[in-house]
Amino acid sequence: MQITVKLGPRSYPVFLEDNAHASFANHLKELFPKSRFALVTNTTIAGLYQEIISKWEEELSLVKFVLPDGEKYKTLEIWSSVLDFLLKSALDRKSVVCALGGGVVGDIVGFASAAFLRGVACVQIPTTLLAMVDSSVGGKTGVNHALGKNLIGAFHQPSLVWMDASFLDTLPDKQFVAGYAELFKYAFIGGKDMFEFVSARHDKMIARERLSLLEGMQRSVEIKAAIVESDEKEMSGRRALLNFGHTFAHAIERLFNFDRVLHGEAVFIGMKCACDLGARIGTIPPSAVHSYTALLARLPAIALPSQPDADSIYNAMFTDKKMAAGKLTFVLPKQPGTSVLMTEVPEKAVLETLRAVTG
Repeated sequence: MQITVKLGPRSYPVFLEDNAHASFANHLKELFPKSRFALVTNTTIAGLYQEIISKWEEELSLVKFVLPDGEKYKTLEIWSSVLDFLLKSALDRKSVVCALGGGVVGDIVGFASAAFLRGVACVQIPTTLLAMVDSSVGGKTGVNHALGKNLIGAFHQPSLVWMDASFLDTLPDKQFVAGYAELFKYAFIGGKDMFEFVSARHDKMIARERLSLLEGMQRSVEIKAAIVESDEKEMSGRRALLNFGHTFAHAIERLFNFDRVLHGEAVFIGMKCACDLGARIGTIPPSAVHSYTALLARLPAIALPSQPDADSIYNAMFTDKKMAAGKLTFVLPKQPGTSVLMTEVPEKAVLETLRAVTG
């Protein structure tokens, strides 16, 4: 199936298929008939898909670069090493850089593509559920900094997103569940129909039942595409809805040095915090509290490496890039399927939520 992200001259297709890697090279050559190709991946993916990558190397005459695997490597130093590789490969402005991997690879390579020769085409080939339903679509690229997550980067829309669901077959359960957090997120921002779909299909999707999962992925990408189309660079506030649970999650990730807690695991906790805070300050109407409680009760339990201090999490939130005029921005639920941006949230309520959810 094909979904188009409609951004005028920056529009691009998102292909969601199953077992489609064999046709990728031909499709790429059709789209970019006069281009040279580079592929950047990580050590894990390079090992798992050596045969596929070798076939692409042969069919596309591409050059390859392999990064270390892990969120802790999402740094300026690794980004710089990608630029060094692209420069030493003598690529030109018509070249296409392909990112094969999860969100870390996609974010680093997208940012490198934005900077290399002031911008070259980037193709996202996500291999994790998180990257498929979230980070590969929308053009947000970047790296982390010691002071916070994704603080350095650029908006650089891909020219193509190629999703092959068969890549999920080798995804470890821990990574799959973490990625599912980003699909689950759309229940809170994608409208009542998405809330009801996730509620009805949650058990099947988290158990990897293929048809339900593919439908959930398609719905998620369609929702994100519509939001990105309406607010590409997060100017109106609508795109900020995609950060549901993330103000809490990014602070938790930072406390554990972007290493000991997966992004999706932190997002699960962040979504629970957002719902608790919404009920606490009244953005969730009393009539809807049960619907949220029932859905959240079915989420997997996430065990943090140690119990974080609520004040430490709260203080870490102030390094988040979504802070404006010294105030934190929270995305909090309203009626099922809808959320709202809030900046005037009492510190006392946030701390009470953090103690209730993480204590």
